[in-house]
This record gives sequence, C-alpha cells and structure tokens, in this order.
Amino acid sequence: MNKSRTPVSILIVLLCVVLLLGVVWANYRFAQYRLFGEGFSIQWLGIHALVSEGANPYSELITTRIQDAVKSVYGFSPGVAPKYTSPLYSAIITFPFALINSQATAHSVWFAIQLVVVFAILLLCIKLTAWKPAWYILLLFTIFTIFSYHVVMPWLDGSLSIWSALFLVSALLAISQNRDEVAGILLGLSAFQPQMVILPIIFTLIWAGAHKRRLLILWFFILLILLSIIGMFLVPDWIIQYLRLLFNYSENFPPGTPGFLFQDLWPGIGRQLGWVISGVLLVILAFEWWLARRREFRWFTWTICLTIVISQWIGIPTIPANFIVLLIPLVFVTAMLAERWPRGGNWVATISCMLLFVWEWGLFYLDITGSQPAMQLNLLIPLPLLLLIGLYWVRWWAIKPRKLLVEELKFSESY
Repeated sequence: MNKSRTPVSILIVLLCVVLLLGVVWANYRFAQYRLFGEGFSIQWLGIHALVSEGANPYSELITTRIQDAVKSVYGFSPGVAPKYTSPLYSAIITFPFALINSQATAHSVWFAIQLVVVFAILLLCIKLTAWKPAWYILLLFTIFTIFSYHVVMPWLDGSLSIWSALFLVSALLAISQNRDEVAGILLGLSAFQPQMVILPIIFTLIWAGAHKRRLLILWFFILLILLSIIGMFLVPDWIIQYLRLLFNYSENFPPGTPGFLFQDLWPGIGRQLGWVISGVLLVILAFEWWLARRREFRWFTWTICLTIVISQWIGIPTIPANFIVLLIPLVFVTAMLAERWPRGGNWVATISCMLLFVWEWGLFYLDITGSQPAMQLNLLIPLPLLLLIGLYWVRWWAIKPRKLLVEELKFSESY
C-alpha cells in the first residue's frame, strides 16, 4: 500500500514545485511592469533603504522616494499619499527580501511565499475549528475562498496583513493546545499590523489573565519589548516617529470605516449614523467580552471571531487588504454549521461563499467602471455583514458546553 502511494506522492510534490516556480516566474513578469504590489513596494523601499543606506524609513527622504515610485495606494480611498507607516519591528518579515537588490525579484519571491501563506492560513483555520468536510466540499470552499475579493486583494497588494493573520490563527491554535509560551510569541508577531489585530489581542490578554495563563501574557510583552529595542538600535526614535504617524491618523491612513461610506451616500446624516453604529457595536462587544472572559476555549474562539468582524466596523479605519483575517470567522461559522447539520451545513456555507464571491466581485466591477472608480468603501460591507449574521446564528451551538451539544445532536438525529 505504501509503495503504491510513493509515486503519487512524489508526483504531487513535483507538481506543487512546478506550480510554485510558475507563480514566481509570472509574478516576476508582473513585478517588472509594477502592475500591482503597492503594499510590498512601500515595505521594500523603506527597509531596503535602511539596510543599504542606513536611512530612516520614516524620514522625508524615503517618503519622497516611496511617493515617486508608488504613485497610488489604498485605491479605494484617494488622497492618502504612500509612505512607510508600519511599526519598525515588522521589518523582521521584510528584512530578508530587502537584502535582494532587485525589487522585481524580491517582489516575485514575496508573492509566491505569500500564496503559500494564504493556503497555510486556510489549513490552520480548518485545524483550529476541527472542520472535516468531504473532499468536494473542501475543494469548492477553497476555490471560492482563495479567489474571493478579500483574499485576492491583500495578496496582490503584497500586504503585511497576510502575515498578521497567519500569526494570529497560529496563536489561537497554540492556545487551544495549551502552549502558552508559543502562543504569546505568535500573538506578539501578529501585531505587525496593529490596527487590524489590536482588539483581538486585547481580548486574548484579558481572557488569558482571567484563566491565569500568565506565560502567554509574559511572552507577548517580552517579544514586543525585545523587537522594539532591536528597532531602537537601528532607528533610535522610531517609536516616537511611529506614534506621530498614529496621532496624525487621518493624514497617513485611509478613512476606511462604514461612517465614511454613509457620509458619502448621505452627507447630512452619514457621519452621525457611523457614530451610532460604532457605539452600538462597542456596547455589544464589551458585553460579549464580559460574558466570555472566564469561559472555555470554544466560547473564547466565538468571541474572538466576533471581535475580528466587529473590528472592521467599530470605527478603526481598515482597508480591504486587512480582510484576510476574516478567514478565521468564515471557517469558524462554516464548521459550526457543519457540526449542527452534518448533511446540509456544509452546502449552506459553500453556497454562501459562492454568493459572497459574486457579490464582492460584482461591487468591485461596478466601482471600477463607475463614475467614482477609486471609492470602493461599499466593499467594507458584504463579508463583515454576512459573518456578523452567521456568528449570531451559530452562537448558541458554539458557546454551549460540549456535553449538552452532543446530547442535542443525538436527540435531533433520532427524529
């Protein structure tokens, strides 16, 4: 049996290698013409200047260089000039690529690796939720997920958000396995995109404190302090410069909130409507945090997923490139539906992904062919809305103790 499988395994590995090399070559050709990858270009230009010249990535010199090379960024939100806005410790990811003198070569390798990371995120989400679909369900789900707007856009942008999502889901998996030291380190690494993960990190630390999992908290802060100190050896005042960027947030980051969308649609009441939505969601989130702070991991996971979704609408500006992290609640909702309805739940989730696929790309097409092709704020709505509904649909099954859930499933199957 094993001998017969060996040639098939070798063939699969060879096909994967050929596919990866093909992706690298295609990305290299695209990178030569700079057809996409604004996010990576900003990271590479900033850190390459630091490595090769000792220049400060936050300086006016490098900002000018970035703006000369990258003509636009955050295509859905015009008016924000490209500049290096990441915390300096995120350079731990881009540093190996900054050693490559050719931006096109570094770009192509980065894209190929990030494609692998995207699949890794999906696999880790499936492992975290213990979802075990049939192969054809998994194939359909993977196709409509990997080629969805919220995955393709961060990949094409070359965004650090993909790495933050990888470290966050890895941290959650480590927490489920009681590997608190590893979980703390991974949680610290997820802070490469602070705006994207700040609320999930805060709740994770609250939950860890309530469960007396001090090693998780300790290693989280040890890693951040260590990385910050290393950054200070390279740019002594980088923390002050980064805080200055955050203080002038509207000048350096895109206005990616539902409030700005509503303001564009209804100038008279749009801003106030955005405040109301943010306030209501903040109250809901605080209430759910209070309920879940001392609960078991399953309830914690549901609350983390809710936190990730609400983070997109609560008033923290976001961009479509950050939506890669929504794979975590997407797979979680799918797993809960499959657990509750083993036969129909998988199909409900898969069909929902198909409809979401059409909805998002349809909105994108209408935006780029419309009168305001740069304003794609309405793409902040579909996926978070679907997930918010889905999370509250499966809430009772997710937070119910396992024993009661098994008894209910047995009872329902007997009829």
